[in-house]
Amino acid sequence: MAEVLAEFLPYSGAFENRGQVTYRTIAVSLGMGNFWAKMSKRQGIATLLERILEHRRDIFENFILKSVSEGLKYRQKEQRPIQRQEIEALNGHILEVGFKFPELWEFGFLSSLEIDATAKARANVEQAIASEKLRASERNQRDKQLEELKRRFYSSVFVTDRQAAGFALEKILNELFKLFGLDPREPFRVIGEQIDGSFCLDHEIYLVEAKWEKEPLAEAPLLVFRGKVEGKSQFTHGVYISLSGITKEARDAITRGKQPNFFVMDGHDLSLVLEGRLELDDLLRAKQRHLAERGDVLVLGKDLLSA
Repeated sequence: MAEVLAEFLPYSGAFENRGQVTYRTIAVSLGMGNFWAKMSKRQGIATLLERILEHRRDIFENFILKSVSEGLKYRQKEQRPIQRQEIEALNGHILEVGFKFPELWEFGFLSSLEIDATAKARANVEQAIASEKLRASERNQRDKQLEELKRRFYSSVFVTDRQAAGFALEKILNELFKLFGLDPREPFRVIGEQIDGSFCLDHEIYLVEAKWEKEPLAEAPLLVFRGKVEGKSQFTHGVYISLSGITKEARDAITRGKQPNFFVMDGHDLSLVLEGRLELDDLLRAKQRHLAERGDVLVLGKDLLSA
């Protein structure tokens, strides 16, 4: 065992010598400096091991693991990294004295010792390429899903049964929120009211109401929605999706007297997301920030693109 450890670290050196790590400093740090003796390196390490195993077996594991940990750093600086066969030889000697330390047998640790600097660099590059391919594949898949949602959305414009179109919109929105990782919940009821859905953005909950009318919405439905959001908790936010937008009078009225607790998305906003020109989560964050900074429920997605 001393033969193997002799290659890991220097044997002697003052404990206070600018942080230099040696077998002497390790012995002192573990409270067994008196076990260290001034002699040849291999003989000194062998004596140190004998005294630890005879008198302080409880710190044998700490001594070995610290020797390996510091040895890995020292040998790396020396540009001669510790090899797997050296650790395996050490493990064999440790077994002979009745110990086994799982950290030194772990497959990932042993495998990492087989890779030299060049191979590590190549492996890192290969991993980066593989990760980029995976991201590209995921982007391609998401683009396909967005394209399908866009097709369904524009097709529903021509549906004569507007109630059916409304149900179609709910499904499209739910799938869109899911596609952007917003953990949506489909329409649900609480006592006396219905919420069209909800999602989670940056660990905050947003209630959703969606309307698809021919004309921009007036003040009344917005006031009802504000009450729904207020009735949940002070931490709840809201998003009102009105594909036809809202009137200027409604926009002014909803911010008069009370602080608004929701913001508005319109059909053009939704189109920008479905066409891949804006990320949904980025759009929602920008609208929430605009609300917090300006107290205004509506900032158009097209204005964000030109900002």
